[in-house]
Amino acid sequence: MASCHTRLLGGLNITIDAEEMRGISGNKVKLLLAYLLLSIDMPQTRKQIAFDFWPESTEKQALSNLRKLLHDLRTNVPQIDRYLNVTPAYIHWNDKLPFHSDVREFVQLAKGTSLHELRTAEDLYKGELLPGYYEEWLGLKRELLARTYLNVLDKLIAILEHQRDYSSALFYANKMLIHNRLSEESYRTLMRLHALNKDKAGLMQTYRQLIDVLQAELGIEPAEETVRLWDKLNRNGIESPTASSSQTPLVGRVGEWGTLLSAWKEATVGDSALLILKGEAGIGKTRLALEFQAWLESRGIQTAFAGCYPSMKALSYTPITAWLRSLPLPKLDPAALSELSRLLPELSERYSDLPKPNPVLESWQLNQWYEAIERMLLAKQPLMLILDDMQWSDEETLQLLSYILRGDSDAKLLVIATMRTDEHPGDSVNHLISNVRIERKLTEIDLAPLSEEETKRLMVEAVGGSLANRHASGLHADTGGNPLFIMETLREWQLDGGDNGYRLSPLVESIIENRLRKLAPEYSRLVSAIAAFGRPVSAAFMALVTNTEEEAALERIERLEHMKILQDAGGGNYDFSHEMVRETEYKLNNESRRRRIHGQIARSLTVFHRERLEAFAAEVAFHYELAGMDSDAVVYYEMASDAAEKMYANETRINYYKKLCVLLPPTRILPILMKLGDALIIVGRWGEAERTYRQWLERSGNSAALQERSFCDLALGNCLRLQGKYEEAMQYLERARRCFELMDDPSGLDSIYVTLGMLHYYMGNYDNVLYYQKRRAELPQADQSKREDSRFFGIIGHLYYDQCEYDQAIHWIKKQIKLAADSEDKYAIEQAMGTLAMVHMDIDEMDRAFDLIADKMTISKSIGDRMGYAIAQCMLGKYYGYLGHYELASRCIAYALEEAVAVSDLRAVAIALSYEGRNLMAQGRLEQSELLFDRSVRLFNQLRTPYFACETLYFLSLLRQNQHRYESAVETAEEALRMAERIKRKEMQVNLRVHLSLLNVEMERLSAEQAMDELRGLLERYPDRQNQATVRFAMWKVVPDSTEYRASALLLNEELSRKSGKREYNDRCRELNGTGHAAAARPMPQLAAESARDRRITPNLLTAIDRCLNGEYVH
Repeated sequence: MASCHTRLLGGLNITIDAEEMRGISGNKVKLLLAYLLLSIDMPQTRKQIAFDFWPESTEKQALSNLRKLLHDLRTNVPQIDRYLNVTPAYIHWNDKLPFHSDVREFVQLAKGTSLHELRTAEDLYKGELLPGYYEEWLGLKRELLARTYLNVLDKLIAILEHQRDYSSALFYANKMLIHNRLSEESYRTLMRLHALNKDKAGLMQTYRQLIDVLQAELGIEPAEETVRLWDKLNRNGIESPTASSSQTPLVGRVGEWGTLLSAWKEATVGDSALLILKGEAGIGKTRLALEFQAWLESRGIQTAFAGCYPSMKALSYTPITAWLRSLPLPKLDPAALSELSRLLPELSERYSDLPKPNPVLESWQLNQWYEAIERMLLAKQPLMLILDDMQWSDEETLQLLSYILRGDSDAKLLVIATMRTDEHPGDSVNHLISNVRIERKLTEIDLAPLSEEETKRLMVEAVGGSLANRHASGLHADTGGNPLFIMETLREWQLDGGDNGYRLSPLVESIIENRLRKLAPEYSRLVSAIAAFGRPVSAAFMALVTNTEEEAALERIERLEHMKILQDAGGGNYDFSHEMVRETEYKLNNESRRRRIHGQIARSLTVFHRERLEAFAAEVAFHYELAGMDSDAVVYYEMASDAAEKMYANETRINYYKKLCVLLPPTRILPILMKLGDALIIVGRWGEAERTYRQWLERSGNSAALQERSFCDLALGNCLRLQGKYEEAMQYLERARRCFELMDDPSGLDSIYVTLGMLHYYMGNYDNVLYYQKRRAELPQADQSKREDSRFFGIIGHLYYDQCEYDQAIHWIKKQIKLAADSEDKYAIEQAMGTLAMVHMDIDEMDRAFDLIADKMTISKSIGDRMGYAIAQCMLGKYYGYLGHYELASRCIAYALEEAVAVSDLRAVAIALSYEGRNLMAQGRLEQSELLFDRSVRLFNQLRTPYFACETLYFLSLLRQNQHRYESAVETAEEALRMAERIKRKEMQVNLRVHLSLLNVEMERLSAEQAMDELRGLLERYPDRQNQATVRFAMWKVVPDSTEYRASALLLNEELSRKSGKREYNDRCRELNGTGHAAAARPMPQLAAESARDRRITPNLLTAIDRCLNGEYVH
């Protein structure tokens, strides 16, 4: 594809149509190309180009030179013509073709304001424009781009300094100095950044470098502004590297920092303000304020800090005194100094003749005192003051602050106060805030916890990237992103060596416990109830639990929210601000009190949700259980499990059944156990279901009633059947049958006959299937359940399918679906859909089969039938395999195989191996195919399931024929044929007899005439079109010169190819020199695509299958 890429910054590199232009001769040619590239957005006239290149020549000569130069350019770069629009008046670049220029991109990005845009622009500037060329027109462009680059650096430094990324800002500041080494402003920027980065050595080195450069280059001293900055930064001092390394850099708070900067900017023009940083203990309020103080001081701004403490509330003006003492004493008259001596008695010692201040008796005297304090504080402006933990400040200090921040003041002052939200601030604080808000001088910042990414950055600084990557997510969840909790936990971790996993610092729990213990009794009772409830809760419900008015409950919850103990969880609900708070509160209550609270919650739930109690039954049961009220818990767990069963919430009902098995007496467990086993089977936990049944039989022993034991035998036998343990399953099922017959129990007999019928179907004993169908018909009609009818209709449908009686199969499966639909048995419906899908695939109705598979997949997924879904994937693999889309087929089959191995469904394992073996054989991967066929056959032999075994042996025989192992191919085919004849599988009998006839001809055991006699016999016995197509194709293979046989075979196979698109028919048509009709496979359903993505049969999976073959069941 035509495209042009150019690099003009730092050198000349041009690539046209993916070819680098290295062979351009002559600087003028290169310059013309560069000129046109630089002018792409502003086409130039020929006259302008000629003048720029030959300014001292006549116009005629210059234009002649340009024509020759253009010719030289075309000679050097033949492709250039399609990139240029050349007219008698203009020469300009063709902007219709793809074009990339580093200069163009640099200029565009340099206009940006984001860090990404500016960093990309800086990276593009590899050096000055076209170094080594000195044309006049080029110099102007070069200078403009250089200035643009310095502007990019300036913007980058400002953004990074704003984000407190001082190391990165220093990187770009040093680059700026390289390009502008005589600029004192660049040196001042570097000095300030070194100070902020706590790098005293870098600060000193930069200042000395400036002195040396100015003296050597210009013979002058640094400007006064630079000297003042140096004095300020040097006087304030910078922590030593050892000290600074223990101070972790401030992480996050970018938005808050921006708010601080905006407030400071307004303060510097006379809009004094109070900015309050609010948040829980440890959230980083003080740290942020101190970081901002350091940033201001690096710019020579005067600041002062004062902290408040709980014990200081009785000590008036203590913070004011701290501020005054930290500021230099300005020149004040004796009257003002006298007033200040009230707070600074040392002034009387310094000035011995200073009059003593008069007692404050009148309000005007108080104003004199306030004015004196204000004059000292504001002697040098702008000024920033910090009041830490304002909630503990004395009333007098706050009153003075209110005076200083009055509306008519034009002081350039910003007061930053920190305030805990988990402490009550008191009336005086609220009064100050209210006054300042009215004066429109208030900014409030609620500090949120750190994000997970910010927690990770903090960890990287403390313990390194490797541990941070491993533990950041967990630490963030455990600490709620509270910086203090994070840092204290990291310190504990480092003290322990930092090798193992972290544990939360004891300080964390102590802080939370202290906050909770301070709560008033009515708040404590409410918090205890919310902690016991265990999830977000509404004020209305808590009012019911605590027996209070809803309005009162809401007021208390809102107060707890303000204290950061609770938070709004949305939807009118409230929850704890962090799980640690809930856990700590719950542990503060003793066992007796917890039980009482849980009992009250359970009773309240039954009242609060009486209209929809079933939906909340599990929660009621849970709280009754925790209250020690087991009998009440049982009632609601039973209700909850019934509700979960209706919604096919299988994992949920499994948990409820297990709860009931613990809470119920032994005499009432078996019915629950049966339901538990059914649910475990649906979700694919067959081994656990088996253990559950066995444990009940072992524990109950002879004490169990005969009927109960028989039903458990029935359930265990069915579970063993699913796992392919047919012999053992038969033992339990036969024992159950004998007992049900002895008791003359129609319900038990109904179930046992169905299950025995299914077992005999799996084992290929079709006569026994029909026998048990007959026995069921003899049972009293009233006792026959629709569920058991549905199951048995499915078996009969399968049986007819196996024998290729497709109309009968469809009839019985539809009867099964009708019964299942009437009883809303989705499990039976999706199983029946699977059988119908197989029928329609066999009769070449591929679209209908696909739709049924997709429906089965959707239903089985919705009801949580793990193996039902896996089998649907396997069927989908068979569908794609039929159509020759082997990659799609393989992914589906691999998923099904993994699931079958996981639940020990050996029958499904063997089927999936067989399907994939066929796909591999079709692709010519015979050795791999044989390994899968071998495993499949061995599994089928273990299971003694002839239907799929004979099919797999047929394909194995085809494979051995391809390997020229004819004796083995015949032996395998004859074994398969015996099975097919026993189970009356017609289509497989035809395939095998045709295959054996062709093998015997190939081995010269039969003459062509004898083989044709056999094939004509098959044509008479099997009249359906699929078998006719198979036989007629074989007849042509025996007599390939016969145009009659070729025509009849081609006619049938083309017809079936058009109908189904199956690869087998298409391949036959191609051999017959006809035309196949390969169908485009339907797109994989979304569910299937997600499950089968990147699936493949791995060596580990095959190892697991080999363990199954060796008798080790894999769960």
